[in-house]
Amino acid sequence: MPFNLSGHPAVVIPIRQTHNGLPIKMQIVGKRWREMELLAIATELDKVVGDFRHPLGY
Repeated sequence: MPFNLSGHPAVVIPIRQTHNGLPIKMQIVGKRWREMELLAIATELDKVVGDFRHPLGY
């Protein structure tokens, strides 16, 4: 919520899973009015982290 109020763009990407298979996520916050830079960083991080797998049962 603080980032919504300040106008900073934010994105959340899954980075790994717990031993139960639940996702662990990372939130990345960018500078105001720099959404495209933030999305480019998130895209590159997603390539490093790998494909997201849904937890069993979901």
